Amino acid sequence: MGEISFLRGVPAEEALERIAGAVEKYYVEALRTYGPKLLQYQMPGLTDFNGFIALKKTLAERFGVSGDPNRRVVCFNGGMEVLSLLMKSFPKGSQVAMEAVTYDRALADALRYEHEVVGIPLSKEGIDLDALEKALSGGKVKLFYRVIYHQNPMGFDSTFQNIEAAAELCARYGTLYVCDIAYLELRYDGQKNRLLSPDKQPTTCLIGSFTKTLSPGTKCGFGLFPEEVVDRLAPVIANTRLNPNYPTQAMIHLLMASGDYDRYLQYLAELYRPRMDALNRSLKRHLEGIDVPQVTGGFFAGLWLPGIEDEAAFIGAVKAKGINIATANVFCPGWKKTFMESVKGPLFRLTFPAVKPEDIEKGIEGIGAVYRQMRR
Repeated sequence: MGEISFLRGVPAEEALERIAGAVEKYYVEALRTYGPKLLQYQMPGLTDFNGFIALKKTLAERFGVSGDPNRRVVCFNGGMEVLSLLMKSFPKGSQVAMEAVTYDRALADALRYEHEVVGIPLSKEGIDLDALEKALSGGKVKLFYRVIYHQNPMGFDSTFQNIEAAAELCARYGTLYVCDIAYLELRYDGQKNRLLSPDKQPTTCLIGSFTKTLSPGTKCGFGLFPEEVVDRLAPVIANTRLNPNYPTQAMIHLLMASGDYDRYLQYLAELYRPRMDALNRSLKRHLEGIDVPQVTGGFFAGLWLPGIEDEAAFIGAVKAKGINIATANVFCPGWKKTFMESVKGPLFRLTFPAVKPEDIEKGIEGIGAVYRQMRR
């Protein structure tokens, strides 16, 4: 058996091999359709510094955004650029709220811009609404960021009622409500996630990317914003980059317009469901007696292991069995100690789409064996 890695949240090689031909086809079609104008700086009617105009219209229709797409939708060079420029658009030292256990890159970016990060507790149903209101009522929180479905790193799906209630609270206190929908369309159990309308509350923003649904290498992200947020972002975008990647955005627009993108999403659900099932099944089988996650989609599952006192020793013992896991550096300031005192053990983030079902079974079996040996 080769090394089994639960470390990187990357698409499966089979998925990239499946989509490569379509990516090539629509890149060629984009260049043949739009010609050299696609390779230039902004061209009126075709592109502007906020993106390829046809893709912005496609995204507005797909996610239910009314009004002028050029005033509501911004395309970025990947999902991280969306987050980074949002964080950059606020003065240093601004107060931003996040789920207490959150996407590590979003957290790192907020801290890099020297913002004050407020952690909001979360559960399998969503965030603690009372804690959110308490944080917002102080009047200082400028932005609340969360991953609403298949949460990174925990794998939780918030209930729609929880998602909507948080939108209402953010609107009441004038706080931007930034919902990360990177995994919205990556559900594998045959169900569909319900989308929050970006028009219903005046401070709601939806941000996402094609990193997990299409490929990391093509680098395209997007944001669906109120007009005033686009106005705030405009000078930040202009001073950071002159334009995004127009050929990639044109390729994605044509891919979506053809129907091939939705067919590919269905393929991903069929590819990833056996891997998700293997993870859910093996966690219950080999880690009996602890609260193990049961995910419905996405890329991640957060695993708490109560009774493990030495994280490094546990990781080393697991690695000796040919299995790679790592400490999850995903805690808002001050929250790791709180959780460790409550759970009495560390958190590990497991990824599964790039791991074959049989390796997932063997990997979790090995983790379970080490856990039984080392737990206090």
